[in-house]
Amino acid sequence: MANSPESWKYHSGAGRQRTPRQPAQSAQPVRRAPAKRTAPRRSSLEARYAPQTQNRQVRRPAPRQPAQRPPQAPRPGRRRRSSLLPWALAALVSCLILGFTYVWSARTALPAGADASGAASQAEPAPASSVGECVFRSGGDELPQAVQDTLTEWFVRCYNASARLEAPKLDDLYGPGAAAQEACLLDEASVDFISQVRAMQPVDLTMTGFTIGLTVEETSWEDETITVSLQEDDQIQFRFLNGRTSSSCGIENTFTFSADGKILAHEKTEDGFNLVRDVYSRQSSSGEAGIQSTLSQLVSAAKADVDKLASQRQQYLADPEGQSILQACDMAYDRQAAVDYARQWVGLTAMTRNPQWGIYDDYGGNCNNFTSQCLYAGGIPMDIYGYDTQQWKWYSDVPNSYSEARGRSSSWSGVDEFYTYVNENSGYGLVAEADGNLYAAQPGDVLQYGADGEWKHSVLVTEVVNDASGQPVEFLIASNTTDRIDWPMSAYAYADVRLIHVLGYNN
Repeated sequence: MANSPESWKYHSGAGRQRTPRQPAQSAQPVRRAPAKRTAPRRSSLEARYAPQTQNRQVRRPAPRQPAQRPPQAPRPGRRRRSSLLPWALAALVSCLILGFTYVWSARTALPAGADASGAASQAEPAPASSVGECVFRSGGDELPQAVQDTLTEWFVRCYNASARLEAPKLDDLYGPGAAAQEACLLDEASVDFISQVRAMQPVDLTMTGFTIGLTVEETSWEDETITVSLQEDDQIQFRFLNGRTSSSCGIENTFTFSADGKILAHEKTEDGFNLVRDVYSRQSSSGEAGIQSTLSQLVSAAKADVDKLASQRQQYLADPEGQSILQACDMAYDRQAAVDYARQWVGLTAMTRNPQWGIYDDYGGNCNNFTSQCLYAGGIPMDIYGYDTQQWKWYSDVPNSYSEARGRSSSWSGVDEFYTYVNENSGYGLVAEADGNLYAAQPGDVLQYGADGEWKHSVLVTEVVNDASGQPVEFLIASNTTDRIDWPMSAYAYADVRLIHVLGYNN
């Protein structure tokens, strides 16, 4: 007969009470448990070899109790026997099973013929951390949060890519439609082009840090879109300058956004972006094919220009004294005064202009107007003699090519026109050499940048950067249009550079 439910109390577990089982009837005699002894029974071997001083007690099983017994301390004089072997075997078997499962799953996930040892190398790398930040100088609070977030992300991605000399990935920031996708591809190609040109240079133009400042100038709404015009300033630490900051400002950006913060259109007035769009506009094909053709064409031309400058450097290192034909002049040029003026009239986070002179940022650029002012500050006098490009003067904004102290000459504010004046002038006024070896440049000299068959930009050299052996390897410049100070010559997207070496002037 089965035990009553009261005798179960629990189905399983410690403390379960059971009704004592009655011994079955048998014809054989039942072996009873021995009576309780006051001394333990020993085997013959144990009695023979056990130490006589050790009174070892035999622990007999106690009746099962509902509550668990407290742990007993091991008896002195005897090492506690361990039962770790079963646990160790179980752990070993588990490890073998897990290892086999992992290898099997990795093998089945790989394509046929692939090697499991290369699986880790084929995995996508974790995204690199940002080396800089983007902040709103002013006007950011006027924008919807989605637009603020997109702008910040766009600039951080672009400059992180430039910091590593890579192409950015921006497609998720742009809206649908052919125009938005074309804008995305052009922006990616522009940053890629700048990165590739910098990677060709003899100095390390990766970045160790950057801060991008945005100043919102104007916003306008039309239906479900918002157009934002802003000025960008950059504070960048190029690796080869060991923590020194190179600054630029006055970079115009115009974005058009959808209501959900996606970019629909973008224009940026900076050398690399302008150049990519100019060349793309002349391509026979549009879309991705035309943009890739543009990028290939520009990179190939830049490589030829960089190789030409590398050849000039080798010539200079072989014969530094023989790279410049020194013309005679009556009066010396005050290079330091020119550099001091340049540093005074270049902004760090906002453009700075001298109100005593004309300002031509909205009329093709203020760059040569700025370098002419620097030369004038260094003692070079205005030249009113000759006709048109044989003059170099500024008395007012009104163009004037007559030999009189009125108006301005085209050579004062034009890049090509100033180069022509340097080559054609004789007698009174500026004495300078054009097209000399670039690595003979000194602070106060003028560099001019070209690309795509056109000379586009003039800057003033402010400092020569030497390599470990004391030989010139790079130059820092100051410029207007985009204001730049302590900016590396080689960080421009324009790779073709020519030198105008200023000597002084004749009375």
